[in-house]
Amino acid sequence: SSGINAEYGGTVVKDSLNELKNRPVLDLHGYTLNQSKYLLQEAIKHYHHMLAGRDPDYPRALTIITGKGLHSSGGVSKLKPGLRTFLAGLERIQCLEEDDGFKIRFRD
Repeated sequence: SSGINAEYGGTVVKDSLNELKNRPVLDLHGYTLNQSKYLLQEAIKHYHHMLAGRDPDYPRALTIITGKGLHSSGGVSKLKPGLRTFLAGLERIQCLEEDDGFKIRFRD
């Protein structure tokens, strides 16, 4: 995990997490499955922590954009199946699958 952070000098992870402050969306277009899992794991931790100190009206759902796979070989998403399995293994997360990604909510 830390290898991915080091690979980007932490910049990609930091920028992705900072974006969550403005909009609860994580766009994983262009990332490998391993990079996406790492970014998603970090985003979930960060977003959950952010929610603790937020106004109750702040969106409680985090949107994860994987894309539909239109630009992938065979026109099939490479990220979505792997992230579906990854998300299913997480506790305290409710996951709704959408055309181009997922919407996740945190269970109390």
